[in-house]
Amino acid sequence: MTGTYQMQPESGPPLLLTQRVVLALMLLCFGGAVSVRAQLADSGPNVAAASGEAVCTQGVVSSIDVESRSIFDPGSTNIAPLAWTYRTLNLLHVNTTEAFVRRELLFQEGDCYDPFLVSESQRLLDGYGFLFVEDVRDEPNGSGGRDVLVATRDEWSTKVDVGVNYEDRLNLERLQVTEENLFGQGVFGEYTFYKRRETRTESFGARTPRFFGRSDAGISGGSSRAGHFFDQYWRYPFVGEAGRIGVRQGFRRATDYFAYSTDGTQPYNQVLVPMRREQIELSGAYRFGEAGKSVILGTSLTWDQVTYPRGPEIIFDDFDVRTPLPGVTPAALDRQLNPSAATRLSLHLGTRRFRYVEYVGLDDLRHSDMIGLGFFAGATVGKSIGFLQQNGAQGADDVYTRGHATFTLPVGLGLVIAGTTVEARHVEEGWRDVLVDADFATYVRVAALPSHTLFFRTSSAGGWDTTLPYQLSLGGREGVRSLAEDQFPGGRMVRFILEDRVALPWPSNTADLGLTVFSDLGRVWPGDAPYAVDSGWQAAVGFGLRIGLPRGTRHIYRTDLAFPVGGAGGGPIFRVTFEFNQLRQGFYSKDARRSRRFSVGPDTF
Repeated sequence: MTGTYQMQPESGPPLLLTQRVVLALMLLCFGGAVSVRAQLADSGPNVAAASGEAVCTQGVVSSIDVESRSIFDPGSTNIAPLAWTYRTLNLLHVNTTEAFVRRELLFQEGDCYDPFLVSESQRLLDGYGFLFVEDVRDEPNGSGGRDVLVATRDEWSTKVDVGVNYEDRLNLERLQVTEENLFGQGVFGEYTFYKRRETRTESFGARTPRFFGRSDAGISGGSSRAGHFFDQYWRYPFVGEAGRIGVRQGFRRATDYFAYSTDGTQPYNQVLVPMRREQIELSGAYRFGEAGKSVILGTSLTWDQVTYPRGPEIIFDDFDVRTPLPGVTPAALDRQLNPSAATRLSLHLGTRRFRYVEYVGLDDLRHSDMIGLGFFAGATVGKSIGFLQQNGAQGADDVYTRGHATFTLPVGLGLVIAGTTVEARHVEEGWRDVLVDADFATYVRVAALPSHTLFFRTSSAGGWDTTLPYQLSLGGREGVRSLAEDQFPGGRMVRFILEDRVALPWPSNTADLGLTVFSDLGRVWPGDAPYAVDSGWQAAVGFGLRIGLPRGTRHIYRTDLAFPVGGAGGGPIFRVTFEFNQLRQGFYSKDARRSRRFSVGPDTF
């Protein structure tokens, strides 16, 4: 959701509440940030007590050598023009600084050597999109200590993305200038112009993972087709499996269109609803238990207001030309357009049971990832407390619940992953806004075919008695790929994806190259979503290339050609995208996520 409107005087009370509570949470956070090492200083497997003093059973970290390596290795090719190009590109890029890498480590010179903290530091570094960990190793120095080497390699962090299309004339669809690692300090800056279908956004944003220590902070703002938006957040997340304290604060004010597809059920193509949403969140959590086997207890105070500044509008072909919805608003649509506001106090409880194992080439071609094997289960219960409603929105009197669970299990050389999120509100009339989103995915590998990864995913989503704008779609790059993005709208959906991902042995040094053969199958049912249809079963088959540059990168480009099989006709669709079925990004249904009321739970700290 994007967009917002200008700040109004009556919005003052929630901001005052934010300012007062955030100061207290920041003090708590900074106290926790100082004690990350102290929390494990006397409990690691390398610490023993002798005569009242700590003894390092595996030695002391005597030195830490950090190597921040350039993106491209000119020595990886004997083609002179290519080597020259690599050197030029490296000169245009500012490498991640040694100081940044050192600040992410959970150990320092003089600490007891602890393999757990070393592996956690590797995971924290590898979580950044602008670098990956190429090597972490340690060696005895002959004096009872250990010398540790941490080598990282940067990804290309400066991106200029220009998208054009041709419909009667040449149109600029997208211009995005992004720097993900400004001055090598992990600072993210972005300018975006995006105009496609109902979306027309121009925005600026910046964020840093090093705001007064280990906390993350970000700010963005801009304009959309329907209004303006402003987004600010500050978070101190759990530091890997070692940290005990998590704190979150955020403020968002946005106005944008929610687009309903009609897909031929009406004379017009789409119905656009201008939707204004304001949210404030203050949350904190504490983690009990040992690393990798913990219990999370947290609480949140949130304020959420949804209003509709004007009535629904329709478009035929040009999204710049909109007219009011004619006639009486359909009952299914009218039910989802009730203004509401609520301040809710919530309690979060969850548990984590994870160990981490290295896998190579799951979602990319040759990059290695540390994958958490185990499970998470958590639940949230919240109650509206009846103040700060304003602007004519109807105050909510409800109890809400949210549950989230995931598990990841090794099966032979592959993995099985499953997850689900369920949320609902209970009001005087019964349960409302029941949203369910579930996924199951497998990576199948056999020793006889080491270059093949068979990927299978089942995703499903559904909504019942929804009072926020809600509609699913079967088409698009994450659905049945031979269908247009808004084709076959529905209220409940199931999709199946099967891919054979093949890593090619060449080119051997400069890049990664792979093939994919895929098939899709899916269906939507109307449920109670506006303009929804029963699509029947729709299928597609296709093939494409997967490209990674330089060799070993986690960022994979896809070029896919998808053909419809029976069902809805039409010609093949060619798509160029990033790899979208990725464990790192998490599996979820995009259309279901945009309609969620509740986004905070024990899994978000």
